[in-house]
Amino acid sequence: MNIDSRVSGKTKLVGLIGNPVEHTVSPLLHNTISSKLGIDMIYVPMKVEKDGLMDAVSGLKALNFTGFNVTVPYKNEVMKFIDDISKDALLMGAVNTVKIMNGRLYGYNTDGEGFSRSFKEESGTTLKDKKVVMLGAGGAARAIAVKLALEGAKKITVINRTVSKAEEICQLVNNNLHPVAEHYGWDDVEADVSLEESDVIINTTSSGMFPDVNGYPYPKPINFSARQIVYDVIYNPSKTRFLEEAERCGCTVINGLGMLFYQGIYAYEIWTEVKLGEELLKDIFSQFRCITEST
Repeated sequence: MNIDSRVSGKTKLVGLIGNPVEHTVSPLLHNTISSKLGIDMIYVPMKVEKDGLMDAVSGLKALNFTGFNVTVPYKNEVMKFIDDISKDALLMGAVNTVKIMNGRLYGYNTDGEGFSRSFKEESGTTLKDKKVVMLGAGGAARAIAVKLALEGAKKITVINRTVSKAEEICQLVNNNLHPVAEHYGWDDVEADVSLEESDVIINTTSSGMFPDVNGYPYPKPINFSARQIVYDVIYNPSKTRFLEEAERCGCTVINGLGMLFYQGIYAYEIWTEVKLGEELLKDIFSQFRCITEST
């Protein structure tokens, strides 16, 4: 029998807090990176009950964790326990990555960066000067809208069944970043026009996610154009009904696996201050895709 020496008293600790966490693939990603780089660090998912968030955060700090990720339902609530929060995270209204240094907690949101890096890598273009339509107005939409504005999108149109939620995101962008955002409800004629005229269409909702594979993020078929890039934050299934329809119309289609991957990469870089090379990223992403498709 071989002695397992992977963890010692010198091993750095990082992890994930949320509820549930049983489904997460984040340990596979982070622990694979550490193994490949020879970094003595281990990533552990930790389920935190409803009333235990403050104790969990205090405990991770007391246990000298290097940092931790935060997933649903605590991305917003955790902010009140963080000492310093990045501008992006404040605008996005959520923290999903925390770094602990010298007894202080620093909060970040890597979702927007994950989307941006994924989009650039998989589309071969940037978001600058693009006319973008987002379907949905939840937490993912808010993070992506902020990143779109920071990346120089020409126009951001938020379409949502509940118009007030779309309006809230647009006001956030227009008042704090650039006056480029507009909003419509499902019944607005302008919504259909915006979809047809856009360069990029993004589904930020959970419609179409397994097991609801017949779900669709809009109440009627979208008139896709072959020149458009169509992005879905969902990665299970790998090709939603939304993406299948866009692909049949000749669009470039991208699912949310890259966003999941790159938001994790950015968190890893924040914790370790190690910039991962492009060749290594391609190698890890290929393995990550295989792992997620088999789970």
